[in-house]
Amino acid sequence: MKTYESIIITTPELQESDEKTLIDGMVSIITEREGTLHINDRMGRRRLAYPIRKSEDGVYTRLLYDSGSDAPQEMERRLRLSDKVLRVMTVNLEKIWAEDAKKDAVRIIEERAENARREIEEAKRAEEEAAVCGAAGSCGQRRGDEPRAEPPDVPRGGQ
Repeated sequence: MKTYESIIITTPELQESDEKTLIDGMVSIITEREGTLHINDRMGRRRLAYPIRKSEDGVYTRLLYDSGSDAPQEMERRLRLSDKVLRVMTVNLEKIWAEDAKKDAVRIIEERAENARREIEEAKRAEEEAAVCGAAGSCGQRRGDEPRAEPPDVPRGGQ
């Protein structure tokens, strides 16, 4: 099995659910052919270097996977038939690059999991603060947030 990286650029007008369906179809091609998907990274909407089919922007998705040579060929064949796809490029990574890419994929997945965990904790804290403030009735003013008196008008200049 070789390690491949595919970059898929879809049209920006494509609905997110349709895009997900398209990418899930590509992932199923990999798994049907006994491949292993390491990362499915939606990189988001980006400006293209030059217009493709009158589109200035495209939505990038990166797939990193191990498979035989038939999986990337079938993926590219299906993607080239779709009018929803602007460009697709698949490269066969050398062993050293493949190892680094897989380590990077693991790091990305761990970072996303950590960020999701932090967001959940922050949402819980905010919810708890709102509940405490609602019970106390004094959310608007915390220590140090007291209204300050305006300084008196001081004449400036020579008078």
